[in-house]
Amino acid sequence: MKILYDEKAFLEEGSVAALGTFDGVHIGHQELIRNAVTLARSLDARCVVCTFDRHPLSVLRPDRAPKPLLTLEQNLLKFERLGADYALVKAFTPEFAAMAPEEYLRQLVTNMRVRAIVVGENYTFGAGGRGDAEMIRSMAGELGYRALVVAPVMDGSVMASSTYVRALLAAGETAHAHRLLDIPVSRG
Repeated sequence: MKILYDEKAFLEEGSVAALGTFDGVHIGHQELIRNAVTLARSLDARCVVCTFDRHPLSVLRPDRAPKPLLTLEQNLLKFERLGADYALVKAFTPEFAAMAPEEYLRQLVTNMRVRAIVVGENYTFGAGGRGDAEMIRSMAGELGYRALVVAPVMDGSVMASSTYVRALLAAGETAHAHRLLDIPVSRG
């Protein structure tokens, strides 16, 4: 897997972009990335997992920023094990956070020749978190990409999320949290 720090460094003919913070790459993130890899293969494109160099809250609300579940390097290794061809690691800065979501999508699609975007239902992005899965769907026709919104992965009756994993760790349920963060050896 190749690591990029700028969209303009992507030189392939087409990409499928998986968008998210991907903190810990829990089972929900894993499902999203697997969907992106499968879609990329079907479109003869490269799967690019787009993430950040730090948790967005560390810039937006430092007082509320969670402790990372895994290091960036550990997350990148998981992307690679899941079959991603590239990881785009964006610097999350105040300037980037202030970008209008529509502008971010236009730049991403143009610079990376995006054929499809894959996100989770609760994904938000852009200034004020105004961008969401519905915006990604609604701009697909205009910008010429396919939109795939992946349903949440459930752990019993609870949605698998980084917040849920942190709650399990805080409650001392380490084995349960590690199971949600782990990549199974085989899918059966």
